[in-house]
Amino acid sequence: CCLLLWTAAFAFCATSCVGRSERRGVDTTHLQRVDIAAATTDTLHFGRVRTGEIVERQFVVRNSGSQPVLLLGTDTSCSCLELDYPREPIGAGEERVVTMRFFSSGYTYFVPRAFYVRTSLPLGSKCLFVTASME
Repeated sequence: CCLLLWTAAFAFCATSCVGRSERRGVDTTHLQRVDIAAATTDTLHFGRVRTGEIVERQFVVRNSGSQPVLLLGTDTSCSCLELDYPREPIGAGEERVVTMRFFSSGYTYFVPRAFYVRTSLPLGSKCLFVTASME
């Protein structure tokens, strides 16, 4: 309850980001989109990665819901994945660019990983699968 009030109170901080992230000036038309309000599971592909590389991929998080949503944190089965995400609410119909890092040191093959983004939505967490082809 308090979280929803806090989210609504700070929703004015969120700005619309259709096609371009105004805060960072990033062209998002080519980035993969993930609907944070949908109960589906999306797959993020890192492509070919050499062992030892730290690889970053940006993607767009879209809130298709009718209420602002906060990204609260992440859970993963390994410490090889990290997500930089906005701390301010994402308003209904708005998008934000997020960055995921893959620390590939010690990996000679990569089993797809489940990555969970905790949200303020009733569904709780958004599940993402992350894949990479190791070289």
